[in-house]
Amino acid sequence: MKQILCFAACMWLSAYSALAQSVPESKVYFAVNGGYQLTKNNFADGAVKRENAEDGRFDTAYQVEAGPSFNVAGGANLRRQFGVGVGVNRISVASSSRLSGSIPHPFFFNRPRAVSGDVSGLTRDEFALHIQARVSAPVSRRLLVTGFAGPSFFRVKQGIVTDFSYMDSYPYDVAAFRTAVTEARSASKIGFNVGADVGFFFSRQIGVGFSAQFSGATVPLKSASGGTVDVKAGGAQLGGGLRLRL
Repeated sequence: MKQILCFAACMWLSAYSALAQSVPESKVYFAVNGGYQLTKNNFADGAVKRENAEDGRFDTAYQVEAGPSFNVAGGANLRRQFGVGVGVNRISVASSSRLSGSIPHPFFFNRPRAVSGDVSGLTRDEFALHIQARVSAPVSRRLLVTGFAGPSFFRVKQGIVTDFSYMDSYPYDVAAFRTAVTEARSASKIGFNVGADVGFFFSRQIGVGFSAQFSGATVPLKSASGGTVDVKAGGAQLGGGLRLRL
C-alpha cells in the first residue's frame, strides 16, 4: 500500500509540475468582487442612568445583520506559484437594537420602573485592509485555484445608544420609553484573514472567479458607560466577480 501511495503521489507531482510549466506565468493579478457577509456580529452594551437621586440602568442588545460587501484585491507573484497581495473590503449594514432599562421612582427608593423600546436607524460600517501571502495551483490553462492568508487591519464605525428619554405622569408608578440618544463610535484593531479563490479565465488575461474568505478581529469600541465593549468585526464572506492577470 505504501508503494502504491508513493507512486500515486509521484505521478500527481509530475503531472502538476508539467501542467504548471505549460500554463503561462502571470506576474500581476487583480480581482473585483461583489459579495455577502454571512456572519452576524451581535453584541450588548449598557450603562448606569442617574435619576431622582438614585441609580437606574439601561442595557442595549445590538443586532448587527449580515449583508452585502465589496472587495478589491491586487498583487504580484514572486515566483510561479507564490505571491503577495493586498485586499480592501467594505461592508455597511443595519444595526437595530433593543433597549431595556429601569428608572428610579421620584417618591420611593428601591422601586424602579421598567422601560423598554426598539431603537432604529443605527448602522455598522466596517473597513478592512487585508495583507496576504498567496499560493496558486493551476488546475488547467483556464482554471486557477489560489489559497491566501495574512494579517488584517479593521476599522469599525458603530452607532451606540448613550442615553434615552422617557415619559411618566402622576403617580409616577409607570414610565414609558420615548427615544434614544445615539452616537457613532469608531475604533481599529489588527486581526487576520484566510480564504481561497477559484478563477476561470476566458482568455489569457480576463476571467471570472468565486472566493470564500474568513476574517476577524475583536475591536474595543467606546461603551455608553465610558469604558470599552468588545465588538466582533469581519466573519465569513462569499463573493464573486472579475479576474485579471497580466
